[in-house]
Amino acid sequence: MSSVKVTKASSFSLRISEVAPDKSISHRCAMFAMLAEGTSEITNFLRAEDTLNSLNIVKNLGATVIDDGVTIKISSEGIKESSEILDCGNSGTGIRLFCGLLSSAEGHFILTGDEYLRRRPMKRVTAPLRDIGAKLDGRNNGDLAPLSIRGASLSAFNYESKIASAQVKSAMILAALRADGECTYSEPELSRDHTERMLKGMGAEIEVHGLKTTIKPMKKLLTPLKIRVPADPSSAFFFAVAAAITPDSDVVLEGVTLNQTRIEAFRALERMGANISYETTDNKYEPIGNIHVKYAPLCAITVEDNISWLIDELPALSIAFACAEGVSVVKNAEEL
Repeated sequence: MSSVKVTKASSFSLRISEVAPDKSISHRCAMFAMLAEGTSEITNFLRAEDTLNSLNIVKNLGATVIDDGVTIKISSEGIKESSEILDCGNSGTGIRLFCGLLSSAEGHFILTGDEYLRRRPMKRVTAPLRDIGAKLDGRNNGDLAPLSIRGASLSAFNYESKIASAQVKSAMILAALRADGECTYSEPELSRDHTERMLKGMGAEIEVHGLKTTIKPMKKLLTPLKIRVPADPSSAFFFAVAAAITPDSDVVLEGVTLNQTRIEAFRALERMGANISYETTDNKYEPIGNIHVKYAPLCAITVEDNISWLIDELPALSIAFACAEGVSVVKNAEEL
């Protein structure tokens, strides 16, 4: 058995271009390609079990997928009924977004997952979809997978969500694209907004005004994606913390999504005193660019706002807390 020796770092200066691709955006690339006319081309797709499950489901729904190991090309002539059960593995994002995508598609579809996903609640998505006409059912009155979906005509809606959830919002936006009229979705605070940004970049008629999103039904198929999936800011954040707490150190993290709903942990690190700058290099679907982090003495802070935007980074942020002067406090983190 091989061993790995970890030694304390002295100062360092790094430029990192190979942070793991973003999972949320990879899922959406596979799904949204089903709504496009022509071939979507995706590079830097995250090749992890959850995202590959989404890619396999897209194949089972009739899409042609060509993967040369670098670029994934997806073309579709519309969603087709599958003879296979659609297995989302452990992905809550996958199963909930596919509920929205398939709710108006012609055919009968079964979505399931592993033993852990089958225990997770689905009613936060299935209930509002049912309210607009989706024929969707599952165990415990639609709260647990496996889920059965029979494509149906969906009514226009004005939905006010009681929770800030990107998964619920995304499912409802996908359903709205083929509803029978203009739809609106409101949330109590802004959740991750990859879905509305990417679909709008593909030509969907989506407008966001504060916490309210307005969606018009598709009049035609969308423009295919041509995208390099950006780096995952949650993965990049560990390197940012390392630079922020190590004297005379700095790191440049390349090709990271700079979406405001994804870099809240970097903003918290800035508030602690870290020297952080941002450079935008692309903004077609998402703001993407480089993050430069330099060491500086850190001070304690209280984190209580926009917790959903940095919930994944709290463990790494805790390392910075431990190296800061004073006592840091985290509030409103029930979801952790």
